[in-house]
Amino acid sequence: MLLKVLHRKIAFQWVLLVGLLGYSIYIILTQAQLANEQGAAFLYKNFAQFFSQYLWLGKGIVAIILLLQILLLQHYFRKNEFTAKTSLLPACFYISILLLTKSLTAISPFFFTFLFFLVIISISYTAPSEKLKNNAFWVGALIALGTCFDISSIVLLILAIVTLFINHFSRIKEIGTLLFGFSLLYLYLFAYYFFTDNLSEWILTFTQLQILGFMNDHNFAHAGTLIPLIVLGILYLFLILKFKIASESKVVVQRKRIITFNTWSLLLIICLFISNSPYPNVLGYLFVPVAVYLSMLAPEKSPYFINEIITIAILLALWL
Repeated sequence: MLLKVLHRKIAFQWVLLVGLLGYSIYIILTQAQLANEQGAAFLYKNFAQFFSQYLWLGKGIVAIILLLQILLLQHYFRKNEFTAKTSLLPACFYISILLLTKSLTAISPFFFTFLFFLVIISISYTAPSEKLKNNAFWVGALIALGTCFDISSIVLLILAIVTLFINHFSRIKEIGTLLFGFSLLYLYLFAYYFFTDNLSEWILTFTQLQILGFMNDHNFAHAGTLIPLIVLGILYLFLILKFKIASESKVVVQRKRIITFNTWSLLLIICLFISNSPYPNVLGYLFVPVAVYLSMLAPEKSPYFINEIITIAILLALWL
């Protein structure tokens, strides 16, 4: 009931969004630092050095990235018509989660991954053949750039290929173009570091990558960590299943949109297992799907405040 009222009051949503965004910018400008993660990708390390040398400029870039993420998230949500009415709840939930988890105080690699993720999911995969090939090329190049900040972004390549199959059944040429765009950027980087005699330094960054970084955290196996993680996992899968079942009564186009987003949400779980980030930073890969699902949940009818309980439980699990 409370979520449904919030969903209806767009004016209150604007007030909430402006307040959350203003506070987020304040946190970035006064407290933001880049998380010191061993085995991080080379562009993340380079940006960390840049951030330490040009603190205010670095914080300004982080603030701009946050604004771009919010705009892209809202664009994606509105374009796919996940709710009947215009809603600012995706941005509100996303910022709230970032603040609850202190992800704007210690900026982790997933923060950059989500910029590329939101750009990629905002690109049309149902365009005419010629435009689709151009889109596929740029998507491949963007994913390659994303992996330079966070190796877990390689999952976005699988995500893009699966999305092409969902929307077109078989698009071998477009998938080839996607892989070409990905490979071309790495070929360019290889040539740049080779001709500047820094190839060994560039290769060294890949040898230092750590997989399953959260498993190295000695606090990970504690009950205080595992219980919220189990609750979050159950509720996350519950939301995927809930909206999958709900989509079966919708028109084909909307059903395909839900299937696509559910597939993306499942694929992003892979990021948790290949990331070098420690716990709880690694949970950041779920923030965008959680924000979208909670926004879709808001207008749904629920007896006994079930939707509110689910929302609070997810936010508490992320916070703890």
